Amino acid sequence: MSTATRQPHPQAPRQRRARIKDVRLVLRAPHPPGYRAGADAGTVGESAVIKPVERGFAVLDAFLGTDEWLANQDLAARTGLPKATVSRLTQTLTALGYLGYSEQRRKYRLGVAVLTLGFAAMVDADVVLQARALMQKLADDNGVFVALAGRDGLDMIFFENCHSASSNATVGLGVGEHLPMASSPVGWALLACLHENERNYLLDHMRPYHKRDEWMLLRQKLADAQQQITDKSYCLSTGDWGPEITVLAAPLQLAQRMPMVLLCAGPARSLSKARVEQRIGPQLLAVRARLGAGT
Repeated sequence: MSTATRQPHPQAPRQRRARIKDVRLVLRAPHPPGYRAGADAGTVGESAVIKPVERGFAVLDAFLGTDEWLANQDLAARTGLPKATVSRLTQTLTALGYLGYSEQRRKYRLGVAVLTLGFAAMVDADVVLQARALMQKLADDNGVFVALAGRDGLDMIFFENCHSASSNATVGLGVGEHLPMASSPVGWALLACLHENERNYLLDHMRPYHKRDEWMLLRQKLADAQQQITDKSYCLSTGDWGPEITVLAAPLQLAQRMPMVLLCAGPARSLSKARVEQRIGPQLLAVRARLGAGT
């Protein structure tokens, strides 16, 4: 079980990023609206959150996806924090090197220290490099889409994907794209392998973004995925990415790294339960074992 945590920032969701909910057997997928803006997810699980740290990261998040210099009033508008709080945070972050300040503009932008964190996060790039050839062979041998994904806040982000050279149909997801963790089979596979405390923390913060009936259904699907992973080390889903797509997802837990998910997906007509259990499932787990042996 993983004990590493990277907490989401529920008070300031990253609204500039498109989250895909409907995945299709095409080269593109639609980008419907993501989590509802302004939902008050901070009312649950607050004992686990250190507010000044959460707010500091909310300020840094406000710069994502833009090259702009931002003033305190801009940051207050983007984060929903009081301007006085933002002013104290920007002064501290500037002193630590995470923000740079322009006297002429009277504005801030990300500083060099943020790059240090980014480079530290890229240590998993060697896993992606090692996985690529194994994933491509799995895709080509079985005519499926194969991907490696991990957690980014309340989303799953795709680190790498491989398309079969022999199949005309593929899954319309690219590297760097996001899916909501709560409503994705890939997210269920990741949640299933987390420590109970971390899983409950994340679920508490996902809950406000779903209607009651929808949430109850998602919790049931998560419980089913957990049981499947307990029984056979992967979970199988048909219809959650669209009626024509079957997804096979296995948690990937490597020493001293954040948990990830290795997955296959393709047309449901070609991914029968028998074929998955007899061929693709064992091959997916073999790739996972190879990656585990190489770290």
